[in-house]
Amino acid sequence: MKKFKFILLIGFLGFLTTTTAQLNVNDLESIYVEEGEKVMSQGRNNAMTITIPGASDKAISKIWTKKLKKFKGGKTKKVKKSKELLSDNIEIASIGGSNTVDVYSLITGNTLTVWYDLGGAYLNSYDHADKYAGAEALMKDLAKQVFVGMVEDELKDQEDVLKKKEKDFDKLVKDKENLEKDIENYKEKIKQAEADIETNIVNQEKTQESIVSQKDVVEEVKSRLTEIKQH
Repeated sequence: MKKFKFILLIGFLGFLTTTTAQLNVNDLESIYVEEGEKVMSQGRNNAMTITIPGASDKAISKIWTKKLKKFKGGKTKKVKKSKELLSDNIEIASIGGSNTVDVYSLITGNTLTVWYDLGGAYLNSYDHADKYAGAEALMKDLAKQVFVGMVEDELKDQEDVLKKKEKDFDKLVKDKENLEKDIENYKEKIKQAEADIETNIVNQEKTQESIVSQKDVVEEVKSRLTEIKQH
């Protein structure tokens, strides 16, 4: 059972990797900002939520806080006894106009929820249509930056795969060259061996003739030895 669950987990992770690797413009265009009241550290207030497929909470947090930091007063800190982040008295002209805004953020997985406290009211599309559009554009631009980061990571990974394949190819080419050199060396060795065989055959014939002559010498010595013993 454990083995089965492990296989399912591996398959699921593989599916997520494949999905992330196929991010494109259509995926980005399909992302939308959802509006609705949600509970937060300051009570239940209107919020804007955006979900970015394939993104990690760390990636969203890094880009979101960096994005807010570009605005005056955009320093982000953690809210005590909460998982929320707060950018207090931040100046975002497209949202607060000439006034500052308190931006509460909560990142859960690949979802970012933001409450914009305009001072006495939380941003909503009904009462603050223009400002809502500014906040929506800000959050969609965040999604774009996150997408760019993910695809850049994918590109780096694929370039690394390409380099590995090119390295493997270069090794195969080198191996082929070495094998061809081996073949040439073997051919030379075969050619030399064939010549040595011919020489060997000639030497065998000469040695065989010498053996026949030597046998005659041996027989002659034996004959003399017999004569002497019998004398």
